[in-house]
Amino acid sequence: MKSKQKALLGALVSVIALTVTLWNVSFRELGAALAAADLKWLAPALVATFALYGLRAFRWAVLIGRVPFGTTYHALNIGYMLNIMLPFKVGEIARCYAIAKRTDVPMARALSSVFVERLTDLGAVVLLFAVFAQFVPMPPTFTRAAAIASAAVVGGVIFGFALVIKGEAAERVMRPYLLRISEKSADRWLARFRDLCDGFRAVGSIKRLAASLVLAAGVWALTVAVTYFTLRAFIPATITQAGLVVVMANLGGAVPSAPGGLGIIQMFAKNALVIPFGVDQGRATAFAFVWSLGQQLVLILLGMVGLARLGLRFSEARESAEAAAPAGAPPAAGKAE
Repeated sequence: MKSKQKALLGALVSVIALTVTLWNVSFRELGAALAAADLKWLAPALVATFALYGLRAFRWAVLIGRVPFGTTYHALNIGYMLNIMLPFKVGEIARCYAIAKRTDVPMARALSSVFVERLTDLGAVVLLFAVFAQFVPMPPTFTRAAAIASAAVVGGVIFGFALVIKGEAAERVMRPYLLRISEKSADRWLARFRDLCDGFRAVGSIKRLAASLVLAAGVWALTVAVTYFTLRAFIPATITQAGLVVVMANLGGAVPSAPGGLGIIQMFAKNALVIPFGVDQGRATAFAFVWSLGQQLVLILLGMVGLARLGLRFSEARESAEAAAPAGAPPAAGKAE
């Protein structure tokens, strides 16, 4: 599918999602929910938001190595800003471009670190789903299925890491099976697999990957904290409710949509509260927009500061990302920001 068609599809999906989100909610209900919000909870939410993106930047710095935290922090925020403002997650390329331009780290190494980051985030989201599904009111069969499916995905991620670490041995095992399909396909897929292995080796040692996994736990704990504090402004929330919102919004973020996941993020966040917990639709909708758009506003402001601090122009970051994106951006693991 061509880029223009993908953009149109994403815009259509966002319009449908926004319509579904607002369908049963009047503007009067939405205004009343916003007016009744307990704004004191937004202060710890804002503090946790800054801590969250600081920790994300530190984790990325650990994965890349040899990069000052400040440079990583500003590059990361530039990437998130462009993900919010432009389609196709081009911000992932832009943050790698910023790192490559301001340090001696090659673009390929930066991209490999983003791939590892996304893979660990995918495993974290699925693991969170397995945990919080145990506390959500739903049929026991669904809960067990969620736990089994989540364990399978996490196991697949771990198996993928093992395959890449033992790249040459894995390639010898895979080659005969791929050759049964066709020699051309085998060569193409094995070439991609070697590129992936080279990227992982560029990231560094097992120790560095382990440190990234530990930091990922902190990242997602802070993500749930931001959600919990914001949710408390609207309802007497629980950690379970906040955790399910985080999981569903991130899974929904993988659906094609307009930049920033507009419509999709809000729809999934609202339904994570309304369907299993019976939260009032007006309050759930008000929370979903304040939570998602509030974080995006912060990231846009931090991204603009990052451009100034690294001496980059918005057009330069955008053009470099869009030029490199067709060559293959790292896959998104749900909602990036």
